[in-house]
Amino acid sequence: MIFRVAKRVFLTMFALFLPLFALEPDFQKFDGSAVIIDLNSSKRTVFGSRANERLIPCSSFKILNSMIALESKVIKDENEIIKWDGVVREYPQWNQDHSMRSAITVSAVWFYQELARRIGKEEMQKKLLELNFGNRDVSQGLTTFWLGGGSLKISLNEQADFLSKLLRNELPFSKETQERVKDIITLQKNDNFLIAGKTGSCDGIGWFIGFVEHHKKVEVFAFNIKGEGASGLEAKKIAFEYIKNR
Repeated sequence: MIFRVAKRVFLTMFALFLPLFALEPDFQKFDGSAVIIDLNSSKRTVFGSRANERLIPCSSFKILNSMIALESKVIKDENEIIKWDGVVREYPQWNQDHSMRSAITVSAVWFYQELARRIGKEEMQKKLLELNFGNRDVSQGLTTFWLGGGSLKISLNEQADFLSKLLRNELPFSKETQERVKDIITLQKNDNFLIAGKTGSCDGIGWFIGFVEHHKKVEVFAFNIKGEGASGLEAKKIAFEYIKNR
């Protein structure tokens, strides 16, 4: 009798605490870390041990690159077409004309390198200093400083803080620019749920950063993985699985 009662108590307690175990992201074989900030309460949740490790942002930098380009008016808007330069690159979806909206969707590097050229080193450096964006280092080259082997480095905490300001329209850009960029990184949206984000892959790391709105709760997130096979796509899968199962 005592055993049966104890068993029932154990099973009840296990059922109560089981959801807590699901709150940890499953980083699988990767060395993973993540930072999530609840914008309603400002609560910061950290997973893993690398929240302050600065790494190359890879293509997650396209979020900021887009805002600088729009604000600097080197491109009319997110729908203006830039002609493909005819250089065949490894991903077929890159080898065509693109707008900012389509280029960020397929992460077309050449398009954002062209935006960087139009912005220029002086303006790019000025904005990174103004934003205090990571180590603010563009010395590796105007079209490569955020890519593999580049000089720009930023941590998960810094990415999450940057996104928090974006969601509150507190970055040193117009509200229109910030809203446009939030729109072009939106991945799924319905009446009850919205998730937006950008991947990044280079040098054996994978990023997925963005924000989620659900039941009047707004959170920003930054996920990063390292190791064999790490990529932005893998980081995105891990983040989606975590967000979906909470």
